[in-house]
Amino acid sequence: MAPNIVNGEVNLTKEDTNTSILEAPKITEQATIVKPEEVKQIEETKGSWFLLDKNIIWKNVIFIFLFHAIAAYGFLTLPYIQRWKTFLWATFIGVIAAFGITGGIHRFWTHKAYKANMPLRVILMICYVAAGQNSIYNWVRDHRVHHKFSETDADPHNSKRGFFFSHVGWLMLRKHPEVLRKGKQIDMSDIRMDPVAAFCERLVPCNSISDL
Repeated sequence: MAPNIVNGEVNLTKEDTNTSILEAPKITEQATIVKPEEVKQIEETKGSWFLLDKNIIWKNVIFIFLFHAIAAYGFLTLPYIQRWKTFLWATFIGVIAAFGITGGIHRFWTHKAYKANMPLRVILMICYVAAGQNSIYNWVRDHRVHHKFSETDADPHNSKRGFFFSHVGWLMLRKHPEVLRKGKQIDMSDIRMDPVAAFCERLVPCNSISDL
Protein backbone atom coordinates (compact mmCIF):
# COMPACT_ATOMS: atom_id res chain seq x y z
CA MET A 1 0.00 0.00 0.00
CA ALA A 2 1.32 3.45 -0.94
CA PRO A 3 1.91 6.08 1.72
CA ASN A 4 -0.79 8.67 2.16
CA ILE A 5 0.24 12.08 0.88
CA VAL A 6 -1.83 14.78 2.51
CA ASN A 7 -0.90 18.47 2.42
CA GLY A 8 2.58 17.66 1.18
CA GLU A 9 3.38 15.32 4.15
CA VAL A 10 4.14 11.61 3.86
CA ASN A 11 2.56 9.33 6.49
CA LEU A 12 3.72 5.69 6.57
CA THR A 13 1.30 3.11 7.92
CA LYS A 14 2.08 -0.39 9.19
CA GLU A 15 1.02 -1.84 5.86
CA ASP A 16 3.44 0.50 4.07
CA THR A 17 6.45 -0.78 6.00
CA ASN A 18 5.57 -4.41 5.17
CA THR A 19 5.31 -3.77 1.42
CA SER A 20 8.15 -5.05 -0.72
CA ILE A 21 10.20 -2.41 -2.52
CA LEU A 22 9.70 -4.45 -5.72
CA GLU A 23 5.94 -3.96 -5.63
CA ALA A 24 4.45 -1.04 -7.53
CA PRO A 25 2.80 1.40 -5.14
CA LYS A 26 -0.94 1.83 -5.37
CA ILE A 27 -2.35 5.36 -5.48
CA THR A 28 -5.34 5.77 -3.20
CA GLU A 29 -8.12 8.32 -3.53
CA GLN A 30 -6.78 10.03 -0.43
CA ALA A 31 -3.49 10.92 -2.11
CA THR A 32 -3.32 14.60 -3.01
CA ILE A 33 -0.56 16.81 -4.36
CA VAL A 34 -0.63 20.40 -3.25
CA LYS A 35 0.61 22.87 -5.88
CA PRO A 36 2.94 25.67 -4.82
CA GLU A 37 1.13 28.93 -4.11
CA GLU A 38 2.94 30.78 -6.88
CA VAL A 39 1.62 28.53 -9.66
CA LYS A 40 -2.01 28.53 -8.64
CA GLN A 41 -4.25 29.91 -11.34
CA ILE A 42 -6.33 32.98 -10.65
CA GLU A 43 -10.03 32.27 -10.73
CA GLU A 44 -11.42 32.79 -14.22
CA THR A 45 -14.61 34.65 -15.04
CA LYS A 46 -17.19 33.01 -17.25
CA GLY A 47 -17.56 35.26 -20.27
CA SER A 48 -20.41 36.62 -22.32
CA TRP A 49 -20.41 38.96 -25.31
CA PHE A 50 -20.03 41.93 -22.97
CA LEU A 51 -20.41 41.97 -19.21
CA LEU A 52 -22.14 45.20 -18.24
CA ASP A 53 -21.75 46.17 -14.61
CA LYS A 54 -21.82 49.20 -12.35
CA ASN A 55 -18.11 49.88 -12.85
CA ILE A 56 -18.56 51.75 -16.13
CA ILE A 57 -16.27 54.76 -16.61
CA TRP A 58 -18.61 57.09 -18.49
CA LYS A 59 -15.85 59.56 -19.33
CA ASN A 60 -14.04 56.86 -21.29
CA VAL A 61 -17.26 55.73 -22.96
CA ILE A 62 -17.98 59.28 -24.18
CA PHE A 63 -14.43 59.87 -25.44
CA ILE A 64 -14.25 56.54 -27.27
CA PHE A 65 -17.65 57.19 -28.87
CA LEU A 66 -16.62 60.70 -29.96
CA PHE A 67 -13.32 59.51 -31.43
CA HIS A 68 -15.05 56.91 -33.60
CA ALA A 69 -18.07 59.06 -34.46
CA ILE A 70 -15.87 61.92 -35.72
CA ALA A 71 -13.67 59.48 -37.66
CA ALA A 72 -16.71 57.84 -39.27
CA TYR A 73 -18.20 61.23 -40.17
CA GLY A 74 -14.95 62.37 -41.77
CA PHE A 75 -14.57 59.11 -43.68
CA LEU A 76 -18.09 59.36 -45.13
CA THR A 77 -18.20 63.09 -45.93
CA LEU A 78 -14.64 64.07 -46.87
CA PRO A 79 -14.38 65.19 -50.54
CA TYR A 80 -11.32 63.06 -51.23
CA ILE A 81 -10.55 64.49 -54.68
CA GLN A 82 -10.87 68.13 -53.65
CA ARG A 83 -9.14 67.59 -50.32
CA TRP A 84 -6.54 65.04 -51.37
CA LYS A 85 -3.84 66.74 -49.28
CA THR A 86 -6.00 66.41 -46.18
CA PHE A 87 -6.59 62.75 -47.00
CA LEU A 88 -2.85 62.11 -47.42
CA TRP A 89 -2.10 63.90 -44.15
CA ALA A 90 -4.70 61.82 -42.28
CA THR A 91 -3.25 58.65 -43.82
CA PHE A 92 0.26 59.69 -42.78
CA ILE A 93 -0.85 60.36 -39.20
CA GLY A 94 -2.58 56.97 -39.11
CA VAL A 95 0.56 55.18 -40.29
CA ILE A 96 2.94 56.85 -37.82
CA ALA A 97 0.44 56.30 -34.98
CA ALA A 98 0.26 52.60 -35.84
CA PHE A 99 4.06 52.43 -35.93
CA GLY A 100 4.22 54.19 -32.56
CA ILE A 101 2.10 51.41 -31.07
CA THR A 102 3.62 48.38 -32.80
CA GLY A 103 7.27 49.42 -33.10
CA GLY A 104 7.37 51.78 -30.14
CA ILE A 105 5.22 51.07 -27.10
CA HIS A 106 4.82 47.36 -27.86
CA ARG A 107 8.07 46.03 -29.28
CA PHE A 108 10.49 48.52 -27.70
CA TRP A 109 9.14 49.71 -24.34
CA THR A 110 7.12 46.63 -23.36
CA HIS A 111 9.13 43.71 -24.73
CA LYS A 112 12.59 45.31 -25.17
CA ALA A 113 12.89 43.63 -28.57
CA TYR A 114 15.60 46.07 -29.67
CA LYS A 115 17.73 48.95 -28.38
CA ALA A 116 16.99 52.61 -29.16
CA ASN A 117 19.09 55.71 -28.50
CA MET A 118 17.58 58.95 -27.23
CA PRO A 119 16.70 60.52 -30.63
CA LEU A 120 14.96 57.33 -31.76
CA ARG A 121 13.05 57.07 -28.48
CA VAL A 122 11.80 60.64 -28.92
CA ILE A 123 10.59 59.79 -32.44
CA LEU A 124 8.89 56.64 -31.16
CA MET A 125 7.18 58.65 -28.41
CA ILE A 126 5.90 61.24 -30.91
CA CYS A 127 4.52 58.47 -33.11
CA TYR A 128 2.90 56.77 -30.12
CA VAL A 129 1.38 60.00 -28.78
CA ALA A 130 -0.32 60.49 -32.16
CA ALA A 131 -2.45 57.42 -31.38
CA GLY A 132 -4.07 59.15 -28.39
CA GLN A 133 -3.68 56.27 -25.93
CA ASN A 134 -2.52 56.00 -22.31
CA SER A 135 0.86 57.05 -20.99
CA ILE A 136 3.83 54.83 -21.76
CA TYR A 137 3.98 53.67 -18.13
CA ASN A 138 0.34 52.57 -17.95
CA TRP A 139 0.38 50.92 -21.39
CA VAL A 140 3.53 48.91 -20.63
CA ARG A 141 2.33 47.83 -17.18
CA ASP A 142 -1.04 46.64 -18.47
CA HIS A 143 0.50 44.75 -21.38
CA ARG A 144 3.11 43.03 -19.22
CA VAL A 145 0.36 41.96 -16.82
CA HIS A 146 -1.62 40.69 -19.83
CA HIS A 147 1.23 38.44 -20.94
CA LYS A 148 2.08 37.17 -17.45
CA PHE A 149 -1.51 36.38 -16.42
CA SER A 150 -3.18 35.86 -19.80
CA GLU A 151 -6.88 34.87 -19.79
CA THR A 152 -7.30 35.19 -16.02
CA ASP A 153 -8.94 37.85 -13.86
CA ALA A 154 -5.53 39.56 -13.69
CA ASP A 155 -5.56 40.02 -17.48
CA PRO A 156 -6.73 43.61 -18.22
CA HIS A 157 -8.49 42.48 -21.41
CA ASN A 158 -9.39 38.92 -20.46
CA SER A 159 -11.05 37.30 -23.50
CA LYS A 160 -13.06 35.03 -21.21
CA ARG A 161 -15.17 38.09 -20.37
CA GLY A 162 -16.38 38.32 -23.95
CA PHE A 163 -15.44 39.52 -27.42
CA PHE A 164 -16.43 43.15 -26.93
CA PHE A 165 -14.77 43.41 -23.52
CA SER A 166 -11.44 42.04 -24.75
CA HIS A 167 -11.31 44.52 -27.64
CA VAL A 168 -12.91 47.76 -26.42
CA GLY A 169 -15.04 47.19 -23.33
CA TRP A 170 -12.10 46.83 -20.95
CA LEU A 171 -11.29 50.49 -21.60
CA MET A 172 -14.80 51.47 -20.49
CA LEU A 173 -14.81 49.64 -17.15
CA ARG A 174 -12.86 49.94 -13.93
CA LYS A 175 -10.13 47.35 -13.60
CA HIS A 176 -10.71 44.04 -11.87
CA PRO A 177 -9.11 43.98 -8.37
CA GLU A 178 -6.73 41.23 -9.53
CA VAL A 179 -5.48 43.44 -12.36
CA LEU A 180 -4.64 46.18 -9.86
CA ARG A 181 -3.03 43.75 -7.41
CA LYS A 182 -0.87 41.96 -9.97
CA GLY A 183 -0.01 45.21 -11.73
CA LYS A 184 1.77 46.39 -8.58
CA GLN A 185 4.03 43.32 -8.77
CA ILE A 186 5.29 44.02 -12.29
CA ASP A 187 8.86 45.30 -12.58
CA MET A 188 8.58 48.79 -14.10
CA SER A 189 11.99 50.12 -13.06
CA ASP A 190 13.14 50.47 -16.68
CA ILE A 191 10.19 52.72 -17.53
CA ARG A 192 10.57 54.81 -14.37
CA MET A 193 14.19 55.54 -15.29
CA ASP A 194 13.34 56.52 -18.88
CA PRO A 195 13.14 60.35 -19.24
CA VAL A 196 11.15 60.01 -22.47
CA ALA A 197 8.50 57.94 -20.71
CA ALA A 198 8.42 60.47 -17.86
CA PHE A 199 7.85 63.32 -20.31
CA CYS A 200 5.08 61.36 -22.02
CA GLU A 201 3.35 60.95 -18.65
CA ARG A 202 2.92 64.73 -18.42
CA LEU A 203 1.92 65.01 -22.08
CA VAL A 204 -1.03 62.59 -22.09
CA PRO A 205 -3.88 64.97 -21.03
CA CYS A 206 -3.00 67.51 -23.74
CA ASN A 207 -2.59 64.74 -26.29
CA SER A 208 -6.06 63.29 -25.66
CA ILE A 209 -7.71 66.66 -26.27
CA SER A 210 -5.66 67.43 -29.40
CA ASP A 211 -6.54 64.05 -30.98
CA LEU A 212 -10.19 65.12 -31.15
